[in-house]
Parts: sequence; C-alpha cells; structure tokens
Amino acid sequence: MNKNLSISALLIFLLGGFLMQCTNGRPAHNRIFQEFEAKIKTIENPLERQIAANELVQAIRKGDYPIFENDSTVVLLYQGNDDDIAISGDMTLWADFSTMAVVPGTDLKYKRFVLEPDARLEYGFSITKNGFPFPDPLNPYKVLNGFGPFSEMAMPKYERHPIFTPFQYGKKSDLKRVTKIVHESQILGYAHDVFVYLPPNYSATQKYPVLYLQDGQDYIEFSHIPVMLDELIGSGKIRPMLAVFIQPPNRFKPDMPNRMTEYGLNDKYVTFLCDELVPFIDKTYSTLAKPSARLVAGDSFGGLVSVSIGFHRSDVFGLVYGQSGYYSFHKDSLIHEIARSDKKAVRFRIDVGTYERKVGANFLPQYEGDFLEAARRLKTVLAEKGYDTVYREYHEGHTWGNWRRHLIDVLEDYFGK
Repeated sequence: MNKNLSISALLIFLLGGFLMQCTNGRPAHNRIFQEFEAKIKTIENPLERQIAANELVQAIRKGDYPIFENDSTVVLLYQGNDDDIAISGDMTLWADFSTMAVVPGTDLKYKRFVLEPDARLEYGFSITKNGFPFPDPLNPYKVLNGFGPFSEMAMPKYERHPIFTPFQYGKKSDLKRVTKIVHESQILGYAHDVFVYLPPNYSATQKYPVLYLQDGQDYIEFSHIPVMLDELIGSGKIRPMLAVFIQPPNRFKPDMPNRMTEYGLNDKYVTFLCDELVPFIDKTYSTLAKPSARLVAGDSFGGLVSVSIGFHRSDVFGLVYGQSGYYSFHKDSLIHEIARSDKKAVRFRIDVGTYERKVGANFLPQYEGDFLEAARRLKTVLAEKGYDTVYREYHEGHTWGNWRRHLIDVLEDYFGK
C-alpha cells in the first residue's frame, strides 16, 4: 500500500473520532495526538514524517482545540520553523517560559500540561524567551486585555458562561450601552471619565441599587458588564440596578495621575468617591441612597482600594467585592489596619485565582507578588473579626476572563431575586 495513503487514512480515522469529542458543549477526551505519536515512530522517511505532521494540524483545525487527553492533561501544538518557541501564561505564572518539544524530523512542536480539571487559563506563544507572547494560532478562543488578546484554555470541567459566547473569540464591547460623563473633581483637582449604565426600562419613579467599579472602561470593554447586566436583569437573576464605571486618568499611559496614584490607598480618592461622586449619582439618578444598596468593586489594585473604601467608609458602602486584590501592598498595610480596628458594618466578597502567585513579577517587590497568599491572609483577618465574608478561590489567573465570570456570582449573591 502507498505509504502516503496509509498516513492519510490514519489521520482521517483519527479526525472522525476527534470531531465527535464534544458532549454538552464540553471537550471530551481525545487520543488524536497520542495516536500520532505512536504512528510517527514507525515512519523513517523525513518527507513522510512532515506529511503526517501537516495532516495532523489540518485535522486539528477542523475540530476542537486544545487537545484534552483526559480531564487533567492537555496538549498544545505549534507548527513553524521557529526553534525557540515557548509558552508563557497563567500556567507559568507569567514569570517564566515553558519550552515546547519538537517532533523529530518535522516543524511541529508540542507541550503537555497537567492541570486542574476545572482550570481556565490564558497563555501565549513567544518566538524567544524575551519576546512578547502572541495568541496560539490554532486556538480560536481569546480574551482581550490592555495588552491585546491572549489565548484561552478552558479545561473539560470548566463551564463557560453563555453570556460571553459573543465574545469568546476576542471581541471587545463598545460604549453604546452607557452614558459618558466628564466629572470635574474639586477634591482631586482633575477630571474623570465616568460611564453610567441604566437598566432596561429605567424609571425615575423606581429606586435602584448601584454598582461602582474601578477601572471602569476596562470593565466595560473586556468584562462586558453592560451586556452582563442586561442579561442578568432580563432573565430575572438579579434586581434592576445601575452601574457606575469610574475610569482613572491617563489610561495605558505612564503619566500621572493614574490608577496607581489613586488606588494606592489614596485618602483623597476615597473622599472623592464617597463624598463627591456618590452624592452626584444619587442626585442625578433614582438610586437607593443607602449603604446596603451600594456595592464597590474592583480588580487587582482596584480590588485593594475597593476593600479599603468599604472598610473606611461603611457609612456609604455596605457591600464590597475585591477581585484578585493587591492586599500585599505596602507590606499588608490594609490587612493590618483591619486587624487592629473595630468591626465595621460592611459585607465582603473576596476571590482570587490559584495561579496568582507572581503577579507583576517584573515590577512589583517579590514579597508583594503572591496575591493568592495575600488574599488568604485577608480572609483570615476578616474571619477573626467576624465579618460577613464569602471567600472563593478559582483555578485561574490574574485576568479579565477570571474577573468577568465571577462578578456574575457576586451580583447574584448581593442582588439576586
């Protein structure tokens, strides 16, 4: 029999099983790469080896990818002549690169990872270990962030939320569903872009709870919060509510002021939000003007300042959500302050990814980069003080894909019908 036909027949057989691998939207176990590894060992001719590699990649392009060999084992592939191709992502804590192995006699590289069955991680490829990662060419699933798109790898037990289906290939949300206000702050001495979301069928005769979010434009574009709120409100999962998206100045620029000068436990920023912006929103819109109906939330540095705002100004905010907060900032200064202070009338929701062990490795002090352990220290202190707290850990990283999904859980916790 012609060897090329034999190779093609093998790949067609493998592809037939590969295309049947999804059950209820989840990737099932797949042996296509294991079968390829076994077969390639029997092929000596370099041309035939390359043909087999090409046909494997073509089969992969017609089915689901990455390749899940079981609930915990995943294979990533790269085809090209780049010798130093490496992977950086949540699985390497974004602080290191994982080199791919080469299938001898071909231009195909691969890497196996053993991960938690419900993990959802983001990653990219780099031509050299000094290069900036780019998305996996074989993986259609992408999540946007301020640096561009990264590839998404959702393990078999992770369930993607249908709200984000329109965005699963890296689409950004627009600003059509919000109203932009340029708010001139007398306290801070400069302006902020503030975006306001009104629920469907908003009425001035009805009073609404309000969600306040740091890094406002990022939450709109990368986390798709207006789309999320429309869906959750429309399906009856949560009460109708407003959302206020506060955008720090000089977005994606090194100029000051910026999110770091505001979120680094800046008392003036807390005063601006609580004594200037909240009264303005309450005066302009029909809100439930009480702490138990106001939620302040943010991610990373924004998570730190949100917890600080709720702790220091429980007279304004009774509900707090910190996503992957930078609680180790200034050697746990906020955690220590909460530990030595009287309990306040405020409720906390805190979550973090288990892959957040070296956040900001290139610019944060080494002892501050373990956001997972910092969140655990905060949880311990809140529990010791007797706060109403829900703490969650997810097998995810420091990413918008993490934050957008789990904001849904907290909105349902606080505002579910």
